[in-house]
Amino acid sequence: MDLSPRNVVALLILGGVLVFAVSQRAQNAALAGPPPDGARYRVDGGSGGAGTIELGRELRDATFTFAPDTLDSDRDLILTAVATSRPEARKLVEIVDGLVDISVGDPGGGNAGLTMIGGTRYPVTLNMAGTWQSGTQRAINRLVMHELAHVLDAALFTDAFLAPLVAAVPKGWGCDGGISGACAEDPERFAESFAKWATGDIGVDVYLGYSVPPPEPSLESWGRPLAGWNG
Repeated sequence: MDLSPRNVVALLILGGVLVFAVSQRAQNAALAGPPPDGARYRVDGGSGGAGTIELGRELRDATFTFAPDTLDSDRDLILTAVATSRPEARKLVEIVDGLVDISVGDPGGGNAGLTMIGGTRYPVTLNMAGTWQSGTQRAINRLVMHELAHVLDAALFTDAFLAPLVAAVPKGWGCDGGISGACAEDPERFAESFAKWATGDIGVDVYLGYSVPPPEPSLESWGRPLAGWNG
């Protein structure tokens, strides 16, 4: 399947500290992209925009597909990131994990993670070694939940659902490398915030991400629409 990068996210050096750019989004050139409302799938007969695909029980009951060369230790770290997330976040991930193909390696471009969107499945590449060095299991948790937030964004969440969540995330300050801080794009602001909400960790001293401030007025209130999402 021909997947070509939509934007390249570069490695950042901020104050001498290595900061991984957590995600790169890509568009499948063989498809016209997601439906107009932003969601690819609808769940069990739920309402969905034109062009959405039914996400049936078989796929919902499936789980991640790992590349054959994935080390058991890396698989365990990834599964731990999901298992230790808040139950409401874990419930959302369990809806889409059967659509996710995970591989471990260097995504290129200095990225810690790469999620490909635009197709009916979501290949995710994770730089486990570099992320572990950045902050051990805390950094792995943030990376994994950030990338899975991109899957949820593309697969399930409509633009109308996401808009108020993104609006509640402060823009922040600065414009590091044209991609971080106040320059972070809306999908990254959502994914960063989802990772913080899912882990209960705003990422102090974990030098990974887009320098996006925590959502307002609190993680708990920000995440209520996510906790109540039912398709």
